[in-house]
Amino acid sequence: MLNKIANIDINKHDESEEEKVKQLRAKAIHNLIKQTTDIFFAHEEDILSGKFDKDLLSLSSYANHLEEIAKETREAVFQHRDVVSIQIAGYEVLGKLFAEFVNAVLHNSKKDNLVYHMLPKEYNNPNSGEDTYKKILRVTDYISGMTDSYATSLFQQFSGISLG
Repeated sequence: MLNKIANIDINKHDESEEEKVKQLRAKAIHNLIKQTTDIFFAHEEDILSGKFDKDLLSLSSYANHLEEIAKETREAVFQHRDVVSIQIAGYEVLGKLFAEFVNAVLHNSKKDNLVYHMLPKEYNNPNSGEDTYKKILRVTDYISGMTDSYATSLFQQFSGISLG
């Protein structure tokens, strides 16, 4: 199979552009795997002893290309306005939920008591005698286990945007 990939002829006129792109991608992946394997075996002793601290592909003849691909991907995907706006919203959602639940487990106002009752039973144990750190850790565990949609829904409820 690997030899078949290495010998791909993308100049066949009977194939669509989409098929040619697929073949080029397969060939690129094949070449990267081959170089990664060669680099690994060339440095196997240092890798296994923990002395090797580089990215294997940084030693590849494709290193500059991969850097350029990473740069383009960062700019076009990860730093795209839509993605960044979602990340910013995520900070707001997580920050608000964390603040509300921490206040609920540490304080005793009317609102804090109401928010406290929003915590599932396994995360709200008023008689546990836990120290502050463990109470906050429980809140962190709860929030970290939330799905994005659940966290967003809860944030909207706490903010008065949605009433459940």
